[in-house]
Amino acid sequence: MNVISSSAGNDSVAMIQWAIENGVPDLHVVFSDTGWAAPGWMLRVERVHSWAKKQGVQTHIINSIGMTELVRIKTGWPGNGQQFCTAHLKGLPFLQWIDEVDPECRAVVMVGKRRAESRARADTPEFVYGSEYHGGRKLWHPLYLHTDEQRNDLLNRAGFEPLPHRSLECNPCVNANRGDLLRLTPGEIERVNDLEVEISQPMFRAKRFGALGIHGVIAWARDGRDRGDIEEEEAQCAGLFGCGQ
Repeated sequence: MNVISSSAGNDSVAMIQWAIENGVPDLHVVFSDTGWAAPGWMLRVERVHSWAKKQGVQTHIINSIGMTELVRIKTGWPGNGQQFCTAHLKGLPFLQWIDEVDPECRAVVMVGKRRAESRARADTPEFVYGSEYHGGRKLWHPLYLHTDEQRNDLLNRAGFEPLPHRSLECNPCVNANRGDLLRLTPGEIERVNDLEVEISQPMFRAKRFGALGIHGVIAWARDGRDRGDIEEEEAQCAGLFGCGQ
């Protein structure tokens, strides 16, 4: 059994295409619903799964506690370097699902993580044996040496245009950069604002953006000021469960 942890983003779709082309047997694609996806993203998930099924791949959508409820329970937002959202919205639901279908831990988990994505992922190995984050199963990164161009070739062969952004399975992500923020809809902005008011905590650190609260952060993004204490492209999760990919 080979299981792709997918976010329905560029690397996830490319990973599915690679697995199909290379005849990976007993292939499953699993998407965890974070309850925080951008409007229309679940339609993207349905499209990816419909295409994959036509190629003989088994697809699954699993549920999580949801970002809103998670933030309420924690009385705070996940932060850079402390992405408890990944563990609770993707990791735990995935482990619960795979432990049921693969109790003997023989499955191989596949994630579309690549060295070319960023400096933070430049040391991505092809395999992680006995991954503690996947119940001791083998973790495989088949695309770890693929360039953006090679990834895009896979996407084109699958019939998908490369997206100009990362997966919108969680939107906004705590690691959002200026471009991500500028793409937020008014509804998404108000969803964040309402939760910020409810728990009396801003989603984004004021030090990073020089602004407090989602409306201030959006103003920063629109104003184009060059502020922030970390590089935008480095603001991302470790990708253990395919976040943003």
